[in-house]
Amino acid sequence: MKVLRNILVTAFLTLGTFFAVTYTACTKDHCNNVVCMNGGACDRGSCTCATGFEGSRCEVLSRTKFIANFNGGDSCGIEGHRQYSIRFLVVPANKLQMTMKNILGSNDDSAICNMAAIDSFTFNGNNNSITYAGFGKISNDSLHLSYHVQYDTVNYDCKFFGLRY
Repeated sequence: MKVLRNILVTAFLTLGTFFAVTYTACTKDHCNNVVCMNGGACDRGSCTCATGFEGSRCEVLSRTKFIANFNGGDSCGIEGHRQYSIRFLVVPANKLQMTMKNILGSNDDSAICNMAAIDSFTFNGNNNSITYAGFGKISNDSLHLSYHVQYDTVNYDCKFFGLRY
């Protein structure tokens, strides 16, 4: 009876060890060799990037695709349709910001843009008695802006569409 008991205990221990080794060998850490940059985090072997970054390892600044000139025009509540270009410049001190120049077709008007996602941003700006705030999005080589303007006591909304050139 003791011999049978020792054999059963040995068999259970052997099977338990076998299943424990097999289970841990099958449970792999998919993030073991994945390095996510710029505040990204690994999830099941892929990087989930922080706002303002993209790429397989979060190595690409999202704002890079915006740094260009866009030729187009706007449609505003009181102004009608105007043709002009908008230009984006890098803000060196902040990877999530850029400067948008020539809003409303005026060289004096600019705004600070903050990245909201890989293809969009929010912006605010002012020049003397004009303030503007809104949202922008890029799709391929097209820029879409939607913003509110306050000029002294007059308020109106604008939409801009432009193509990269």
